[in-house]
Amino acid sequence: MSSQICIKTDKSLQQLATEIRDLLSLPPFTLDSFAEEPYCQFDMLGMLVLIRQTAEEDRDPEVKDYPYSFDIQMSFTEHELDTDTMEYNLQSYYAQLLAFRLGIETSCYEKKKIGQHWQIRYCYYSKNPKWNENLLFGEPGWAPAVSSSNPSPWRSIHTIF
Repeated sequence: MSSQICIKTDKSLQQLATEIRDLLSLPPFTLDSFAEEPYCQFDMLGMLVLIRQTAEEDRDPEVKDYPYSFDIQMSFTEHELDTDTMEYNLQSYYAQLLAFRLGIETSCYEKKKIGQHWQIRYCYYSKNPKWNENLLFGEPGWAPAVSSSNPSPWRSIHTIF
């Protein structure tokens, strides 16, 4: 299973990859600038992280103005655990973490099954400019560190086999 977070920023691909590497304590990345769409790749134990610039025609309509993609692919092969739910739920966590720590806008999708069909919608996150690190939860004037705007409407997706 893989997770995808869309990123909106004016930073370059290499600068974004460096900041994410430092934030998540990832090993050095490989930059493939000769690919059709340049990307930075991190390889770790059972995990592959790709940060890439996505062509506009390959982006969903809800994230047309999000030029970068942060993809995590995990391979857990030597066990019987179902890790898909865990990996899926990590999308929102990483989207909020990146938005807060790097001061960028992020988006990730939620999905639900309706009968035999799937629906998705995108959720959007950014660092809250009203957040004050000196105020604790429950104190007057407290605001969350990450703000989320209204998610996109649910829409059906068609899987191709």
